[in-house]
Order: sequence, then structure tokens, then C-alpha cells
Amino acid sequence: MKIDMPLRLAAIMMMAVMLPSPSHADANCGPMKVAAAEIPYFVESPEKGQFVELLRAAAERAEIDLEIKLYPKKRALGLFQISVVDVLMPHSSAGVDVPSLKSVPILNKRDFVFVRKGTPIPTTVKELEGRRIGLTSQYAYPQSLTENENIEFSRAPNSDLESVKMLSIGRFDGSIIEERSGLKAISEAGVSNIVYDQKHPINELNVWILFSKTPCGLVYQEKINAAFQAMIADGEWDTIKKLTAPNG
Repeated sequence: MKIDMPLRLAAIMMMAVMLPSPSHADANCGPMKVAAAEIPYFVESPEKGQFVELLRAAAERAEIDLEIKLYPKKRALGLFQISVVDVLMPHSSAGVDVPSLKSVPILNKRDFVFVRKGTPIPTTVKELEGRRIGLTSQYAYPQSLTENENIEFSRAPNSDLESVKMLSIGRFDGSIIEERSGLKAISEAGVSNIVYDQKHPINELNVWILFSKTPCGLVYQEKINAAFQAMIADGEWDTIKKLTAPNG
């Protein structure tokens, strides 16, 4: 059946109206709303923390206004899942599967077993069996670790600093903590009896910033990722990571 040219043009125009272009979505996107889970060293306030500083620097380059609010981890995830916010920061490969768009990885998270001096340092999950191990409550850990019924885990520590203090006085046989955050916690606790094996992380995870699967979420993801790539290329990425490292 032959279709008249005016009808074909009308159909094309209608489809164009129904499918918003990135530029149209961009024009209708307000400030980027971010739900951030408070995590020592990485997300400490709406202004402070390595992840916060990376995102703020990228948003400035991309000319995106930001609204960052801190929440407990589950609350931040919940707000993202019901689309109250545009962005969740951070989310790791150990977390629940969330329909979303991802940033470039902002961290390869390497967790280590910290122990008291004089104690053998476990380098495998198997070697943790029969021990009481502290896990920081805000962190996600892989099931290969947490589902081992031969390890006694405690989620009592609300921070890495608290975990280190409890380990130092013998409440735990070991604590599993991200390397740089663990070193910062040791320094802040002022203890000298905690060690780890730098060559043997107990697990490694990728960490991202998540964006909603919406037209605005796509705009934010594309702009922030482009800014991140530019920051990596010109050195600002490494500068922020060095400036926010535990020892400066």
C-alpha cells in the first residue's frame, strides 16, 4: 500500500515528539539529586570525602548543579530505587543488583584482614574460619565471605575507626577493612598494635556511582563520565585521590 508523502512526514514528526532528544531532556533536567551513603574517608559530608570531591569536580566541569544529601546505606538505596533521587553514591559489585546506569569505576576496593601484632594474618577466607571477625556496618561484602558459617562475624562496628578500636582491645580476632580507610582509622585511633598483609587482599570489588534509567539520568551519566575521563586524562583525578588519601 502506497503512503502519501504528507502522511509519512506527519508520522516521522509525531515520533520525534514522542521520543525526547538528549538536548530536550537536558533542558528539562534540574539539579542532580544525589543520595550518598556516609562512609568514612570516602563520603563524610556533602562537601568532604574522596567520592564527594570527585563528583563535585566532575559536576563543575559538566556545569551540573548538585544536591548531595547523606543517608544510612539502606535509606540511600531505597530513595534511589523509588526515583526520589537521580543518583546513588556509591554502589559496589557486592551490593544488590540495581537497574541503573553506571559511572566509570571510581574505586577498585581492596579489603584486607587487619589483626593484632603477633597474630597470623589470614590471606584467604578459609583461614578466617574459627575466628571472630569485625565487619563495618555500612559496607557491602561478597557472599563468598559472609555466607561462610564457620566464621563468626560481627556487624557491631559503625565505622572503620570503631572496628580498629575494638580489634585493638581484643573484641575481634580480625577486622576486614578497605585498605586506605583502615590505615586512616589506625592513625586516628592512635594504636600501634594493628597490622595487615599488603600483598593479600581478602577480596576486591569495583565501586561506581549509579544514575537512574531516565532521560535525565542518561544526560547526567554521559556528562559526568565525560568529565571523569577528562579528569583522568589531565591529572585532576589522581590529584584528588592523593589529596584525600589518609596520609595526604
